[in-house]
Amino acid sequence: MSDYRYRLYNGATWEGHTLKDAIAHIKSMAEVDRVVFVADSGLLSKDNLDLIEESKKHYIVAARLKNQPESIKKQILDKASYQSGNQMMIKEIALPGKRRLLVNYTEKRARKDAHDRQKALVKLQKKINKSKNPESFISNAGYRKYLKIEHQQSVQIDDEKIRHAEEWDGLHGVITNISDMSARDAFEQYQGLWQIEESFRLTKHDLRVRPIYHARPRRIQAHVAICFMALVCIRHLSYRVKLQYQPLSPEIIRNELVHVQQSILIHKTNGTRYGIPSKPTQHAKKIYQIMGEKLSSMPFLIA
Repeated sequence: MSDYRYRLYNGATWEGHTLKDAIAHIKSMAEVDRVVFVADSGLLSKDNLDLIEESKKHYIVAARLKNQPESIKKQILDKASYQSGNQMMIKEIALPGKRRLLVNYTEKRARKDAHDRQKALVKLQKKINKSKNPESFISNAGYRKYLKIEHQQSVQIDDEKIRHAEEWDGLHGVITNISDMSARDAFEQYQGLWQIEESFRLTKHDLRVRPIYHARPRRIQAHVAICFMALVCIRHLSYRVKLQYQPLSPEIIRNELVHVQQSILIHKTNGTRYGIPSKPTQHAKKIYQIMGEKLSSMPFLIA
């Protein structure tokens, strides 16, 4: 696996435990002056951050704002101390070990947070109306954070918890050990994670990398290698289409190509075969043109 640009781990391996191996793999794979790990909060643990710092690497990791010490949370919720910026307000808070907690607030995210919470509350109220049995709510953390359960007998929505949740609307933070990067640049780097998330979605759903119906390691590796090459092809095609035509999602491109079909008609007397292409869309024509392929729209004789 040393020549691959991806790694395979046993399915029982927690992703938080793969970091040490990933750092070693990066060192063996390429010599680069600066490595910055950008990750969601799944990587955020003291052991992982210590490991990255010990290896002289940098990181930008999503912060769990509500899990910070009370003194830090008070600073986060003090909106008056934020600095205004382009469509966002930003605040920097120093953490132990030369780490920086960067927090931003946007009205757009605040509206989305409020909208998502209201949808959840409507759904929760309907569930309460159907069943007031506390046991049906206790195991669901998404429900439990808005509920007041008294003596394991009655359940009702807790308005105080809702008001507390509203205080955090619109807030997002990252933790980094990079001292010479502005807060705005750090958030821009973190926002690039959507491309990784999209690649995961493409691999899991469109390319159906899972489930894997193989048991032997070499066959599993071959299966993943094929899916990985398909992902590279999709990314390359999406890039060229965006560059030479207009942005089209991988899903749209796939749908356009799948519907480029032809019907084969066979002459009953002499057995001559004719191809009748389907009518291509404008998107399909452009995709074929970009890739240097001809797309016929007229019937043709099949030799």
